[in-house]
Amino acid sequence: MIATLFDHVLVRTVVIPAIAAGYAATIPPKEKPFPQAGDRFLMSVRGPAVGGRAGFARVYASPVGRDGWTTTVTCGTVDARGRETILLQAPGNAHRDRSSFTGTWTLLSGGQMRVWSVTRQDGLDVEVAMSGPCPSGAGDLSSGD
Repeated sequence: MIATLFDHVLVRTVVIPAIAAGYAATIPPKEKPFPQAGDRFLMSVRGPAVGGRAGFARVYASPVGRDGWTTTVTCGTVDARGRETILLQAPGNAHRDRSSFTGTWTLLSGGQMRVWSVTRQDGLDVEVAMSGPCPSGAGDLSSGD
């Protein structure tokens, strides 16, 4: 009897698709990660401590165009008292697509282009790989406000 009910054309073409659509509508859409095009952001990265000093990096970003940012990358070290020594400050660019969130920078004195890449993002928490002398490590994203 139940098999006959499920075999009915009305059930197969109307009822089952309506139930499936209702279920799919209750699943919330996956939120897009911050930042998205048009967002300003600040990314702070903390590197390991060596000899009483820890590495840090900051990427300040302003939106440009439809899907990118101009950036200022600042890297250095900080001592136990919180005093910072800046090793470099350089202009760059950043880009995000479906599978990556990356950026580049070049020292004002010239030389080879350097890169950074977010290797993992969980909300506003990130793991970042950076070219030296900037540290790679855990970090966080904010709107810079």
